[in-house]
Amino acid sequence: MGATTAIKPKTENLIRETVAFDGGNRTIQWIDALGMVHTIPSFIKFIDPTWQEIQPSHNSVVIEHEGQTFVLGQAAKEEDGKPIFEAGKISLAPKLVLAALQPNPGEDVVRIERLLLALPSSRVTEDLEVLKSIEGTHEFTRDGQRIVATVGRVVPVDETKAAHARAVKDRLFKSDTKLNGVLDLGGGTAIARLYKTDGSIKRDMDVILQGTDALAEAISARINHKLGHTAQAWAVMDGIERGDYAIGENGQSFKDAFDDAHAEWLTNIRQKIGSKWKPLNQSGQIGEVLIIGGSAPLAKPLEELTKGRFFVADMPQVISIRSMPLL
Repeated sequence: MGATTAIKPKTENLIRETVAFDGGNRTIQWIDALGMVHTIPSFIKFIDPTWQEIQPSHNSVVIEHEGQTFVLGQAAKEEDGKPIFEAGKISLAPKLVLAALQPNPGEDVVRIERLLLALPSSRVTEDLEVLKSIEGTHEFTRDGQRIVATVGRVVPVDETKAAHARAVKDRLFKSDTKLNGVLDLGGGTAIARLYKTDGSIKRDMDVILQGTDALAEAISARINHKLGHTAQAWAVMDGIERGDYAIGENGQSFKDAFDDAHAEWLTNIRQKIGSKWKPLNQSGQIGEVLIIGGSAPLAKPLEELTKGRFFVADMPQVISIRSMPLL
C-alpha cells in the first residue's frame, strides 16, 4: 500500500489582500471574507468565562486573547458593558480589530496584506503608534474558533476619505473643479472636511463638531427631571434610531426635548461650518457637501436649508466601510 500525502491548503486561500475596519463610537463595522458588511453596537464587556456565559450571535462577537475574554456588540450592551466612546476607540483598536481578522471560509490561518483602519486623523502620532502595534501575528479565539492571523501592513484611513472617493467615482458631486466636502456625523465627534480637486484633504479647513452624543446629552438634560435619574446617552440615541423617541421602563417620551435640542444641534453645526468656510464660500470655491454616518438622517433638514448643497448619501451608515477598499 502506497504512502499517503497530506493535502496542504493552497497558499492563496490563506491570504486576504485587504480588510476594512471601522471601530466607531456608535457602531463597529468590518467587511468579512465574503465581502459582507457587519455592523454591531460599539460596546465592550470583559467577562470571566468560568462563571459568565455569553453566546456569539450575528450582532455580537466573543474574543479570547492574551488571557482576557471579552464580548463586543449587542451582548456587551445588554450586559452593561462600556460604550466604546467612553473607553476610547483608538486605545481599544488592537482589541476591537480582532473581530475583523477572519480567515477565508474553511481556514483558521490568515495573512492580511493590508488592514485599512478608519480614524479621525492620520496625522496624530500617538494614534498611529497604537495602530502600528497591530501589525504582526495574533493568536486568539473568535466565537470559539482558534485563529492565527498575521497583519502585514496597517493603513490608516482618515474619516470621510473613503466616502469622498466613492462620491468622486460615482460622480455624486455636480462640479469637479470646486472644493467638495464630506460631513461625517459620528457619535463622539462629527467632522466636516473639504477636498481639493486632486483628492487630498484641505486640512486647514477641517471643522470638528459635536457628535450625536452631545445631542443625546442635551436631550437627557431636558428630561432628567421627568425620569428621576440621568438618561444614558446611548439609550436616548436608541430611542431616536427606533423613531419612537421613548426611554425608560414606562416608555417616557422625549419628542419635545428632541425637537428643541435637535434644532440647536443643527444650528451649531451650520454656524461652525459657515464661520470656518466663509472666505471660500464667498469666493465661490465650495461646491457640495455629502453627509454620511449613522446619524446622517438627522441632518436631512440641511438639504432644504442649503438648497441641496448639503445632501445625505444613500445608505449613509455603510458608504464609508464599503468604499474603503477603493483607497
